[in-house]
Amino acid sequence: MKKNKWIWIPLAAVLLSGCSADNGTDSIDEGMTAMENKEYQAALEDFKTAVAVGENEAAAYRGEGLALMGLGQYEQAAAAFDEALKVTDEKMPNTRRDILYYKATALYKNGDYDGTIAVCDDLLKLRQEGDACYLRGACYMAKGDYDQAKTAFDLAVSLSPKDYDLVLDIYSCYQEQKRSADGAPYLENALNIEDPSEEGSCQKARIYVYLENYDSARKLLDPLVEKKNAEAMELMARIYLEEGDTTHARKTWQELMSSAGESLTAYNGLVLCDIKDGAYASALENAEKGLALSGEEGRQELMYNTIVAYEYQGDFENARAKAQEYVEKYPSDERGTREYTFLQTR
Repeated sequence: MKKNKWIWIPLAAVLLSGCSADNGTDSIDEGMTAMENKEYQAALEDFKTAVAVGENEAAAYRGEGLALMGLGQYEQAAAAFDEALKVTDEKMPNTRRDILYYKATALYKNGDYDGTIAVCDDLLKLRQEGDACYLRGACYMAKGDYDQAKTAFDLAVSLSPKDYDLVLDIYSCYQEQKRSADGAPYLENALNIEDPSEEGSCQKARIYVYLENYDSARKLLDPLVEKKNAEAMELMARIYLEEGDTTHARKTWQELMSSAGESLTAYNGLVLCDIKDGAYASALENAEKGLALSGEEGRQELMYNTIVAYEYQGDFENARAKAQEYVEKYPSDERGTREYTFLQTR
């Protein structure tokens, strides 16, 4: 499954909003800050402290569950979400809804597809919405029940007809099961959505990129790139890279930084260009510049590609060290864990 908004850990500041109580929330606030920095073990300790001292129980248990998800401990996370649900009632429908989504996510990540479907059923009793139907369909897809999956996906799209991320996630599910042809109609239908906005053009260009129809993507992106639309420039750079045109990809990333400022994502784009060109020293220089910036968006990919650059350079000692840093920061990332395991043998 690709990076779906319910399958990945968002910022704690967003996740824990809406839970308030008269008693203090010092430990919860500290846990939220740690979550923002993806310091999941520290966050877990903060939320456990919050539970112990009697801070807002719903927020504390929910935070504990989210931290456990970040650590890849999905069964324990689901149990923490159950504790959070115990201290909510019908007067807190939004809080219950959020917790149920996170519990469903934990169960899904743990491979408990029947349990996930049951939680999605509870969510749909609260509110008919596309995200719950999508997650239900993803479970049926993983179970090999393609008819039930299609029924759930069709309902999801009918409930959220203009959600481009949703159709991309649906397509990704089919793609993972080697059934891309069955998922393609969802993308094609999304291309017919009436949406003349710049955002709509960018989203449709993303779909064309998924379909590897780069010419159609360019037609949508070209006028936006001329306007220095950051999202369009990023997509265009990725298209160039997919086509092996690192010269134009690099130029587009550099122009993006000139117009929108430095970012981890842009430096990661330059690193990918360098790696493709075999310029590993340059890749490491760009990675260092990017990682020196503040913020978390794009940091994980840049850290991973730093490992790749060292590995391709033949510097396995530094690759191992960076891989260890990576798995300590992102313990639930299976790709990083596999890479670290591999590098320990070199």
